Amino acid sequence: MIYVEAIDRLPGMVTMGDRLRAARLLARYSSASKAAEALGISASTYRAHENGQNEFGPEEAEHYARKFNTTAAHLLTGNAKPSGLTTFDPDRVGPDVPRKDRSRGESTEEMVPVDRIDEIDVTAGLGGGGLAIIEANGDFSAEVVRDFWRLPPWVLSRFNAQPGNIKAFPSQGDSMEPTIEDGDVVFADVRHRVPSPPGIYVLADEFGGVVIKRLEVVSRPREDPVIVRIISDNPRHGPKDLTLDEINILGRYVGRFTV
Repeated sequence: MIYVEAIDRLPGMVTMGDRLRAARLLARYSSASKAAEALGISASTYRAHENGQNEFGPEEAEHYARKFNTTAAHLLTGNAKPSGLTTFDPDRVGPDVPRKDRSRGESTEEMVPVDRIDEIDVTAGLGGGGLAIIEANGDFSAEVVRDFWRLPPWVLSRFNAQPGNIKAFPSQGDSMEPTIEDGDVVFADVRHRVPSPPGIYVLADEFGGVVIKRLEVVSRPREDPVIVRIISDNPRHGPKDLTLDEINILGRYVGRFTV
């Protein structure tokens, strides 16, 4: 099982207040006022801690951590693993099935959350004759879902999509540098599988893996076949033109996580 540790690494999330807000949202308190009421403190005191007006100390961090199911060390420094993040079991990817304890043949109440964002194994189809990462209904095969992410609602709102429409794809190589670095995790909206408007898309390549490229239609309107230019932002990698039928678009880029 793998712990998701992405909350305090999101771009711009570097302050105690940012971590406190993220923990509050993951604990399902939709507003600072509701959280303050549950904590038994004044709303103004809590808001000042969350918006960075005032810092909070170890005792206050312990109080917040107990209510938000995380750790005081994480809220104070960002270096400790939040304890409230759900674990992922690769044997079970549905939203409503209890996780199985394989050592005892039992199930527990620990659940993979319904607001998860599946992370796709970008090398799952490479070698051995390849693996069909997309099923007939357009969904990703369970075998290629290797982990999941959870993001605060305020981050998801910037994606303009529900978690079920977003997939995470680790980036490999330098072809999209400096826009996307090797090792970044790209989030893509899988509802968008045609290159319109032009932009960055996630593609299944001809070898069964996954690549991230910039796409632009270069043929004339209503011209058949439709020609798509596949572009790397790194100038050391040249563009390539293919017909629309020759590419398999998995989704449109909406954001990234970078270390």
